[in-house]
Amino acid sequence: MFQTLPSFTKPFNKMNIFKKPITVVSHNHTSTDDSTPTGKKSHTSNIAVIKINPQKQRDNFNELNEIESQRIIEGLNNPTTSIWSLTAGISRSNRKRNRYTNVTPWDRSRVRLPVTDDKSYSDYINASHITLKTSREKITNKYIACQGPLDSTVNHFWSMCFNESEKQGNDVVVIVMVTPLVENGMVKCDKYWPELGETFTFDDENKEDGIEIDSLSVKNVREITDESDDYLVTELELKSNNNIKKVYHFYYYKWADAKVPPSIKPLSDLSDRIHEIKESLCEGENQLVPIIHCSAGVGRSGTFIVYDHLFRDVDNFRKLVKEDGISNKDLIYQAVCQLRSQRMMMVQTVYQYSFLYDAARSLYK
Repeated sequence: MFQTLPSFTKPFNKMNIFKKPITVVSHNHTSTDDSTPTGKKSHTSNIAVIKINPQKQRDNFNELNEIESQRIIEGLNNPTTSIWSLTAGISRSNRKRNRYTNVTPWDRSRVRLPVTDDKSYSDYINASHITLKTSREKITNKYIACQGPLDSTVNHFWSMCFNESEKQGNDVVVIVMVTPLVENGMVKCDKYWPELGETFTFDDENKEDGIEIDSLSVKNVREITDESDDYLVTELELKSNNNIKKVYHFYYYKWADAKVPPSIKPLSDLSDRIHEIKESLCEGENQLVPIIHCSAGVGRSGTFIVYDHLFRDVDNFRKLVKEDGISNKDLIYQAVCQLRSQRMMMVQTVYQYSFLYDAARSLYK
């Protein structure tokens, strides 16, 4: 039934628009600290991602925000022709499916639900396909980034999980949740998975929404709390008729909204766990694409995705940043730029952006 796997013990009109619009983005952008003294160079002197100082980081982050503001304006003003169109996410019929009014996927990279008739039913879910590549495609990774499900979209979320797993050709789903359910009295994500031993069924909801996944249900079969790393691992069975998927749900609940994690260790552990599961599956067409979400699916989700993409394999990262033709590239800027071209606001705050540079320096040592 299962493959053998390892067991584990702001509305748009408030967007920041700067005075000098930038319309062209260079994916080879490099910004480094030019204050390195002359004379003997240190072993990091030619590695851009290690030497960028905090002010340059802030400047680059502001530039990314400016670029994104222009994209949003273009997409809203030219909904039928722009590659930055947001038509599905802002349509009247789909607005209630968004947790936040100002965070929606670009039309071109949004995930689509399998519906019987897209003229009668909406295929919309606030989720985006993500592909990240380093220079020369030395590292390539795929993800799905999405918002934390609303109570009214729980069946959409599990339908997406099942359908994307079918498209990938495997029987495993990995979900990484990097937000608490409630923070400062505000619901950040509705609890979309059942308690241990319980089952949620979605047959009636899917029929009402015209989703082509019959008799969908999810059952909680096992929970493991890792108190030292502040996350909970839940194993679930996601089932449609006789087709069963094994779900690994990683719930990291100690990362505050718009902030940075207390250390890189939990992210490193989560990244390693995902990799163990991916490695246990067949290669090629059956590669698993993890589903990452926080509350809006942009800040913490984007930060974790960049961390996993660049830093999971520390030895590989150390080799990569020293290669000719790559060492002078700002890999973090490139990754966030790629992310935001596929989902808006990814790595939402300058603190999260700077955290990635701190992680790079720490891991390079």
